[in-house]
Amino acid sequence: MRKWIIGLTALSFIITTAGCSKAANQPVPSNGQAQKQEDRTDEAFTLRVSYWAQDKNGYFDSVEKKFKAKYPKVTIHWDKLDEKNFAEVTENQLKSGQAADILFNQKIKEYAKAGYLLDLSDQPWTQRMIDSAKQTVAYKGKTYGAALDVSTFGVYYNKTIFDRLQLEPPKTWDQFMALNVKIKQAGLSPIIGGFKDVWTIQGVYIPIAATSEFLQNPNFELDLYAGKVKIDGPEVNDAMKKFTDLAHKGFYNSDALQIGYEESTQQFIDGKGAMQLMGSWTPGVVDSKTADFKMGFFALPDQNGKTVMAAAPDKQVSINAKTLYPVKAKYLLSLLLDKDMLAIYSKNVALSAFKDVIAEYTNPAMKDVQKALQLYPTSINPGHLFTNSANDAINAALNHILSGKVLQNELKEADVNYIKDKATLILD
Repeated sequence: MRKWIIGLTALSFIITTAGCSKAANQPVPSNGQAQKQEDRTDEAFTLRVSYWAQDKNGYFDSVEKKFKAKYPKVTIHWDKLDEKNFAEVTENQLKSGQAADILFNQKIKEYAKAGYLLDLSDQPWTQRMIDSAKQTVAYKGKTYGAALDVSTFGVYYNKTIFDRLQLEPPKTWDQFMALNVKIKQAGLSPIIGGFKDVWTIQGVYIPIAATSEFLQNPNFELDLYAGKVKIDGPEVNDAMKKFTDLAHKGFYNSDALQIGYEESTQQFIDGKGAMQLMGSWTPGVVDSKTADFKMGFFALPDQNGKTVMAAAPDKQVSINAKTLYPVKAKYLLSLLLDKDMLAIYSKNVALSAFKDVIAEYTNPAMKDVQKALQLYPTSINPGHLFTNSANDAINAALNHILSGKVLQNELKEADVNYIKDKATLILD
């Protein structure tokens, strides 16, 4: 949660660490040789999978058991990388030809552009992913991997307060604003903020902007790159107006600019406010502090009751283009992405990037989030395809609004910065 697009639930896989596959040091056989090798189920062979976290639910063990039912002589090396430097290690291994057959990563577009990854466009699981995940793992119209999990944003609310005030989750933006008024009239802060930690501002802005931008134009940020639209246009201005209405009508706690994330979360737990607009790690954070808090979730609607949920993929998985066993590697990947296996992976720790995965969650709010992801269209995080300099101008605008000011030329500045630094972006 160090930047506004982060804050994902920490998922770590507890697996036995192992050594390297010999395949990385051998020449890649011709297609005919590879096909002959891959079709055999009785040969001894090794596949290596590199990853960087912990498995709390036995996901990898379950996948390996199922894989060995077809290939009993396989040795799977689960190669655990350090969470702090997995990206650097993976990139160096790819450059030197020492990378695993299957690799967990967060740079599919980059690696695909460099020719490191196998084209997986023909795999059946590609159609099961939510929309935002499909965008993240594609390059030049082809699919080079899958996203396992996502983080998303919306409104977490105190069910006890809602019940006491006889409130219901709103179905339109106007109903949401009216709900804020009722909570404020009851002497409570409608929304708890901790904006001293500036990344938390995005917890409010992202769910607003996702609907404002991508409901009006699902290709908004791609059209921006093509020069068809501007940041200082109706999409972003609509999001800014909604953000301004919340701030200038006093719907935040009075000390929202003086406290950080930890303090704001404690105020939410203590019942000093009814709602917290934040990411999908929120139920886990609250559960770690108390077992008595009753929490619900709803996605933010627009004026017409429609919603687009920003869902940013976290862990992604691909196949090394140099694997000696492409057919076997594809089968192993298909098991890693099997809906029953992903339900094990996701239980109580993650939101799946696949529409058909029904995971179990102790916290009812996580079930609400899962249902919302399956119900509503999804998008990348707003600003994901902006330049850093354009996002800096957006963040400056949000800070000005929170301090009581009105927008001046911040969005025009964002457009200028975007055009200046556009060449730094990698798009398919």
